[in-house]
Amino acid sequence: MIFVAFIALFLILWGVMYATLPVMQRGGAMLTRRLAQLSTWSPRIGRWSGYALTRWERFRAYFPIALIVIAGGTITALAGDQFIELAEMVHSKSPLLQKVDTRIHDWAVSHRTPSSTRFFVLMTNAGGPIGMAALAVIVAVALLIRRRYRWLIYLLVTAGGGALLNTELKRAFARARPDVAEMLRLANGYSFPSGHAMGSTVTLGALSYMAFRVLNTWRTRAAALALAITLIVAIAFSRVYLGVHWVSDVAAGVAAGTIWVATMTVAYETFRRISMLRGMRAAADKRG
Repeated sequence: MIFVAFIALFLILWGVMYATLPVMQRGGAMLTRRLAQLSTWSPRIGRWSGYALTRWERFRAYFPIALIVIAGGTITALAGDQFIELAEMVHSKSPLLQKVDTRIHDWAVSHRTPSSTRFFVLMTNAGGPIGMAALAVIVAVALLIRRRYRWLIYLLVTAGGGALLNTELKRAFARARPDVAEMLRLANGYSFPSGHAMGSTVTLGALSYMAFRVLNTWRTRAAALALAITLIVAIAFSRVYLGVHWVSDVAAGVAAGTIWVATMTVAYETFRRISMLRGMRAAADKRG
């Protein structure tokens, strides 16, 4: 039954993204075209034809980069606000947070079934450090064979940096895990934020970005993003179900992972686009 629920979640996310992603792209393209029309509407630009046109072409070239930075900044700010709020509540030992954590923990423990346990054990194994590292290594080897060195560096820095960040955050908050007696699997170390939730968010987020770049159709792009989100949700909830994390731990892990992968992806995409534009400009100068 739980497997069917996550299949349904994947299909819903896939349908929503397949419907909205092309619309968002068309909206961005339309905004760019509208702004480009200012070059014909402005009399000053008309008088300064040579200089102003070149200046406007530079604006059009760099405008998508500005949109990427704004979108990434928005995602980072929203996830950062969520993480800071959870961190403050954990630090102050908020009674409200403890109440929510305890209720969801007790609900998950009371609704355990053999089939659900098998499913969530599979998810927690796949989303653990060994599972995510193995997935990253397989993709890294493929990138190395295909000589996609920039993507290789992006993946290694993003995944490796996320793991180090999670270790430091756990050490900083030093939150205890739930009662060992109710754990279906033993877990060591501190609880906040969840390493499984953060690690899977970082690794699967980075891989979904690369898949988005490689895939050619919106159907497959939407499927890749929907699959990544579904797996992240399943891995995160598996930690609550197995009794090794509070729900606030996994929520903070997803938030922190989102901050990190969004920051690294925006930085990489901005660098890639600026390098591409500079290369095109250098080639044009040589032809001229």
